[in-house]
Amino acid sequence: MEQHPVVTADYPENLSGGIMICGYNFGFSSQDQEDEEKGVTAQESAPSFFSDAKVNNTLFRNRLLAWLNNWGRPLETDDTKIGGYERSFFQTNWLGTQTNTIADDGITINKLVEESDGILSLIESRKPRLILFTGSALIEALNDIRIRERVESILGTRPGNTEIFQSDVPVSGTKFKLLKQHFPEATIVSVPHATGARGLSDEYMTGFRGIMQGLLG
Repeated sequence: MEQHPVVTADYPENLSGGIMICGYNFGFSSQDQEDEEKGVTAQESAPSFFSDAKVNNTLFRNRLLAWLNNWGRPLETDDTKIGGYERSFFQTNWLGTQTNTIADDGITINKLVEESDGILSLIESRKPRLILFTGSALIEALNDIRIRERVESILGTRPGNTEIFQSDVPVSGTKFKLLKQHFPEATIVSVPHATGARGLSDEYMTGFRGIMQGLLG
């Protein structure tokens, strides 16, 4: 029975061969913290499809929707118009913790490796065809020698080092990277963290359209 937390609804399209969106851990905004201190309990929505306009209305999710749109593979947000593509997405996080920022929880490669059983079990169970990591430490942890045997038992023989790409949109600041690996059982893509990468613009992410459009199908 699946134990690792998934925040989207289950559909045949995402229970096998879907597209997994994975961040570091579960966000906890300053407003969430203020509400908790006041004893205010947030009303939780029932899980739905990843792009449902009525639920999961977070900056993280909305930024990813903007990137998907710019990559030429937009997602419908209206439940009367969705199809198999929308239902193929599911969202999770590597860790089950909930913090304001990554730094709050001391998230390191060691921590990700030590607490990898849940996410690897989820990947083994759902067999996504494409895994989209938001944050370079996640793909680094996946390639860590300490869990390589387990990873290869799930995804097949490691194909070597990641391929590194940069956007073709010129920027004056940080040139963020996209990392890609084609395992026999899934393609792994690592993009900058949607909300944690300072100076990252949606325009810059558009420069990865040529890579991502084909991978998203």
